[in-house]
Amino acid sequence: MYWLALLFALIPPFVILFPVWKSVPFFQAAEFSQWFQFDWAPDYGDYGFGVAIFGSLYIVVLALPLCLMLGWVMSLQLADNRNHWLANAVVPMLEVWVSMPSVVVGVWALSTITPLIREINGSGYCVLSAAIGLTLLIFPTATLLFFRSYSAHQERFQGVEKSFALNALDRTLYFFKSQPSILLSTASYCFCRLFGETMVVLMLAGNSVQLTGDMFASVRTLTATIALEMGYSTGIHEMALFALATCCIAIILFVLLPQFRSRYAT
Repeated sequence: MYWLALLFALIPPFVILFPVWKSVPFFQAAEFSQWFQFDWAPDYGDYGFGVAIFGSLYIVVLALPLCLMLGWVMSLQLADNRNHWLANAVVPMLEVWVSMPSVVVGVWALSTITPLIREINGSGYCVLSAAIGLTLLIFPTATLLFFRSYSAHQERFQGVEKSFALNALDRTLYFFKSQPSILLSTASYCFCRLFGETMVVLMLAGNSVQLTGDMFASVRTLTATIALEMGYSTGIHEMALFALATCCIAIILFVLLPQFRSRYAT
């Protein structure tokens, strides 16, 4: 059965290398200075990746701190009340939520969050709506990661917490100072989930190809660009979309690099 295990082990590298291979002609044809320009208009031969990458990073910068903050606060509550029946019910609910298709969260956010944002400003299809929707989708993942990591070290810290009567902020600073890798790994994983999510941002962000700093304005993310245009693209346009996918892979690998270095450092 070793050959079967080897076969499945080769699938992830193939999935990663396939868009890289398909994008090679585009990278050879386009100058490096053109890759990250802020003009994306395939009909006019403009294939700058800057707008799509900016849109993705803008939403992630808003959503990631919210995911980590909510996840940590909830994990502390679960850890402090781990023997309560409600905590034993919340953890399975969070596990179900993590497994929930993103389109379900997108439909709910579309009917709830978008109208609320519209009451404040704009059409409701904007950066802020997408960031809130992504937060609701990803923060249960952060909660479970923090909860399991904190629970594994909770007995070790209980004496210190009781001796110094640490409040929530002190406990947070003490824990992450002693276990910085937990914060790094959770933040890295949540970043990758947020950056790579497609359906929620496709439904909530508005998908306008523009560069803006307004949270109430519409943007187009990297993954949404690929999803929207891959179905009809041909030639250099299709190669450019594969090149976008290659950039997505490169960014995710760059974010995960410190975690790999700390894990395999001798």
